[in-house]
Amino acid sequence: MDSSWFKKPVPKSIAMRKKEKEEEEDKVFEFMECEKSSTTMNAFHIISLSEGFDLSPLFEEKKREEREEMRFATGGTPSRVISKLEQVAKAVKFDVKSSDTKVRLQGQERGRKGKLAIAADIYAVTPSFLVVEVKKDKGDTLEYNQFCSKELRPALRDIFWTSADPPAA
Repeated sequence: MDSSWFKKPVPKSIAMRKKEKEEEEDKVFEFMECEKSSTTMNAFHIISLSEGFDLSPLFEEKKREEREEMRFATGGTPSRVISKLEQVAKAVKFDVKSSDTKVRLQGQERGRKGKLAIAADIYAVTPSFLVVEVKKDKGDTLEYNQFCSKELRPALRDIFWTSADPPAA
């Protein structure tokens, strides 16, 4: 092991990659000016949300508990959904950025795979019926699923729409 190759110093580019990775994780939460996407859904969007048409289990080996997204329907307004998400974030000390139809949550503590970052997008099916899609942006999938099951779902239970309930405005 007296090879001169092992005695060479580590190139700066490798040392910089680690720092750049950490900076990139922090930039995830910066509210990006992203392209304006449609906030309404047409029939094709709605059909694609159906579990029966979800072909991903054929191609992915992930179990239902390992999913990196969840969707729910609500009869509330986008502002009500956003305020509920902000309440959840405040309770667990997450940072929040929001716009009219998007909310970004980020944990302050580093987990196993960095800080947990979650994005929620609100789509209008009709003016009084919304679909909210919540996705993991960064961080560990297990931490995301625990957050959803222990914090998010219980807090949003009163705005979830179920087939037994008529959609309310």
